[in-house]
Amino acid sequence: MAEHKPKRNDGLFIGGFTAGALVVMALLYFIAPQYLPLPQQKPEVPAKSPYEYYVILDEKTSATLMYVSVVTVTPGDEMITEENKRYVITRVEENRAYARYVEDIEIRTKKENVP
Repeated sequence: MAEHKPKRNDGLFIGGFTAGALVVMALLYFIAPQYLPLPQQKPEVPAKSPYEYYVILDEKTSATLMYVSVVTVTPGDEMITEENKRYVITRVEENRAYARYVEDIEIRTKKENVP
């Protein structure tokens, strides 16, 4: 049996194949991620309020203005009552929030003419 001696063409073929494979891999590395779906982040879980509900009280009369069960009440929050009175929360003690009256609000509907 005759021994196979590598020719120059074999080396050129292997070198070209290797270079081509590297180019294809580089293209896949840099271009393919643009066409793949982005990883989805988990939705942020809202912080749970330390209390089931807050009672908002008028700081002068201690009359109950509102019960709030969805959000955490903090000083500086504002609210408008059913009577269209605007209040600002001044302090929070446990699940009781005290609000200071600010002003009466005039709320117009779309049907009313604007002066």
